[in-house]
Amino acid sequence: MSSVAVSAGTPGTPGRSSVAAPITQPLTRAPPAPAPPSGNVRSFGAPPSTGDFGAAPPASSPACHGSAAPVRSQSPPGEVPFCETVPEDLACGICFQAAADPVVTEECGHLFCRECITMALDRKKECPIDRSPLTVNELRKDVRTYRKVMALNVFCLNKRGGCQWKGAYSDLEKHCERCDFAPMRCPFAAHGCEYAATRKNLTEHLNATVAQHLLYVCATTTRLVEENTALQQEVDLMQRDDQRFVWVIPNFEAKKGPVYSRKFSARGLMWYLGVDFEGPDQHAGVYLFAEGHQRRVDFKLILHNVAPQRDKVHIVNDWASDYKGKGWGPLKFIDRATIAQAGFVVNGCVRVATEIDSDPFE
Repeated sequence: MSSVAVSAGTPGTPGRSSVAAPITQPLTRAPPAPAPPSGNVRSFGAPPSTGDFGAAPPASSPACHGSAAPVRSQSPPGEVPFCETVPEDLACGICFQAAADPVVTEECGHLFCRECITMALDRKKECPIDRSPLTVNELRKDVRTYRKVMALNVFCLNKRGGCQWKGAYSDLEKHCERCDFAPMRCPFAAHGCEYAATRKNLTEHLNATVAQHLLYVCATTTRLVEENTALQQEVDLMQRDDQRFVWVIPNFEAKKGPVYSRKFSARGLMWYLGVDFEGPDQHAGVYLFAEGHQRRVDFKLILHNVAPQRDKVHIVNDWASDYKGKGWGPLKFIDRATIAQAGFVVNGCVRVATEIDSDPFE
């Protein structure tokens, strides 16, 4: 692989070959690249997501409480307000509620909830009613009882909140999906809003509190920025020992044009990395730039793989003297066509590192 120079603001021209990598790359001119922004911040790439502001609550909320979670799994018969007393022939012989997922014993014909009898048999292999020997293999699903239980009339779980609906137990799930009285958390609860709404008045709440919700989001954003600043300083301290700088590029496969890292300090001088996504043959070049000086160094580029033993390493020790103050590096360091399949993309991110191997020289 060959190294070429690029300049922030002027086109680069080919440089001499560096220590050869297994693949020989042609020397072609890299496109001009604007200077990176100043400041010790990440300026390119999409910022990390903090969630979909204003999105609906997660679908894992209990049924009839702002989601479409299945009623049978979230609200077993023992928690459902039946309109009338459950007939004895539909009741579990252990919990005495309407049998959920009803099963009947083959020999003695006793009815139980599947969960109730399974737990009982884990403790003792006998029927809890007549003490006759019993195993789970001697249970069978009672479809007739299930249908009768599903036909029982029930009130809405939100009856105390004002809902007047009642209907067949089998229809409770569909009702819960649209019940106006279902309690719902404000979508901005993660940002600090403590308002407890129902589906009926949630829209009114959102329309009336736009300004307050924006303040909540601003506070969250400020906190994230502060945490990012602190985290970046921790990373800087960890990178001091081996003169290695690691640059994580998010949403790599969607990137276009040149992008730049934040500035970093190594060997007493400031530097930054740049990636040109417009390289030939679906490749991207990676370059090291000097910031505010005309010194050069020998350096190493590392493209981190999911498997550390497969990291791609390129050594650069041929920074041409007539390219002082300009970018220098391999033109075809990253193969964009195969990078994901080869294990170099992790959660949409590509990790590029550089190690400054020598003291700066003229």
